This record gives sequence, C-alpha cells and structure tokens, in this order.
Amino acid sequence: MGEGVAIALRFGVYLDLMLLFGLAVYPLYSGGAGYRAAGHGRLASLGLAMLGLALGIASFVVMTAAMAGVAVAGLDRETLAFVLRETGHGAAFMVQVLALLAAIGLALFGWGARGRWLVAAAAGVALGSLAWTGHAGATEALPGTVHRLSDVVHLLAAAAWIGALAMLLRAIAATKAGAAVRDAQEALAAFAVAGSVIVGLIIVTGIINSVMIVGLASLPLLPYTLYGQLLIAKLGLFALMLVLASLNRWRLTPRLDPMPDDGDRSRAVATVRTSLALEAGAAITILALVAWLGTLAPPSP
Repeated sequence: MGEGVAIALRFGVYLDLMLLFGLAVYPLYSGGAGYRAAGHGRLASLGLAMLGLALGIASFVVMTAAMAGVAVAGLDRETLAFVLRETGHGAAFMVQVLALLAAIGLALFGWGARGRWLVAAAAGVALGSLAWTGHAGATEALPGTVHRLSDVVHLLAAAAWIGALAMLLRAIAATKAGAAVRDAQEALAAFAVAGSVIVGLIIVTGIINSVMIVGLASLPLLPYTLYGQLLIAKLGLFALMLVLASLNRWRLTPRLDPMPDDGDRSRAVATVRTSLALEAGAAITILALVAWLGTLAPPSP
C-alpha cells in the first residue's frame, strides 16, 4: 500500500512538472502557433506550480518515511531535518520547492512576456531536480555527473513533447470551422521540426541513461526481471509514440488542407484528434512506468 502511494505521488510530480515546463516553453519553438486555438496563461501555470508544490511535499514525506522504515504518522522532525540537510535527495527537494515558489510568485506578480519565460526557467529547474532523486542521483564521480546531466536533458525534452501534445490536443479539440482548421494545421506543422529535435534528444539521452543504470552486461537479464519487463514496456510505448508522431506529420496533418467537403474535413480532424489522444495516452503510461521503475533496483549480473 505504502509503495503504491509513493509511486502514485512520484507519477503525479513527474506529470505536473512536465506539463508546467512543457506548456510554458511551447511558444519558444512553435512561434506561438496554436495559441489562437488553444491558449495558455497565468492561471494554468499558477495551478500547476501550486499542485506540483503540494505533490512534491507529499512525495518527499512519503519517501523519507520509507527510507526511515516508519509510517508517515511516525516520522519525526529530526529525521526530516537530517534528510533535508545531509542527503542529495533533501537538497534536490529544496531546489524543487524554491523553484516552484518562484514560479508561483512570477505567475501571481510578474506575468508577462518576460515572466512567462522565467516561469519556464523555474519549472525547468524544478523538473531537472528530479534527476537527483532517482537512479542517476546514486551514480558517483564523473559518471554520475554525466548521468545526471543526461537525465536532466531527457526530462526537459520529454516535457517539451508532453507540453506540445497537450497544446495540440487543445487546438484540435477547438477545431470546428475553416479558420480553426488552419490554426490547428499551423500548430501541427510548427511542431514538426522541433519534434524531430526533441525525439533525437530523448533517444540519445535515453541510451546514455539505460547504459548507466543497467549496463551492457545486464541487458540479457532484462526479460527475466520486473525492472527489465517494465523497461521493455516503456520502450515499446515510446516506439508507438514515434509511429503515431510520424503518422501525424507525414500522413494526417497534410489532410487538414482546406477541403471543399465539410464531411471530409471533419473526418480528417477526428483522425488527427484520435492519433494525438493515443500518443498522449502512451506518454502518460510511460510516466507511470518511470515512476515505478524509480522504486526498483535494476538487474545485475
């Protein structure tokens, strides 16, 4: 029961911080395409930052109790203070809290063109701090530095993809008339090039992280361990996302070109909407698997 709560909270933190960063940074590589159809503002950033703060605190408390081998109700102040001051996990948590407080303050009092980018930066720091709370945080010396830097890039790239999916889903959901179709098509086309870069970063950093965590010698053991089975499932879902993203870019999006028949246009929009929904569902499932994987030990020869 306790492990399930810890995994659920970890999943909530991942999803929340990725949305906070991904939505805020979306205009950087999209040129704002899709904002007319979807929109994003201070209330979304404020809500996600506040929720992320609450989930992060709850996750830290539950994880600290698990480390101390006690129930949450039995966790004392001295243990919390020790973990905060003396462990990398505690330091990462404090960075996360400060970054989210900064995002909340900016959303409340400093919103604007510059404030939105500062919120994105604060969200990126909060998200990047998670690299110190998983397997990358346990790697030492120079390999540990490489592993954590790779994990930070991996997290940020994944968040950019998830944020784009959320924006594109909102844009296509609002598509009913010709002008809205053009807006949605513009948003999908604008993400095509950036999406290729994001996918490349995810693949490269994913390979680095997997080698650092599992090691080449342990690869044959993956199908026979729970960790390996979950990792294989994650890779399978990522492959599905790649197939759907390619389908969107090369087959489905071009069909949104102005059509004389409203029925054809409606069917094309519905197909894109379904594909994006499946892609987003695969991404959310991957995050759930990542939250679970972070609580398991990788196989060793």
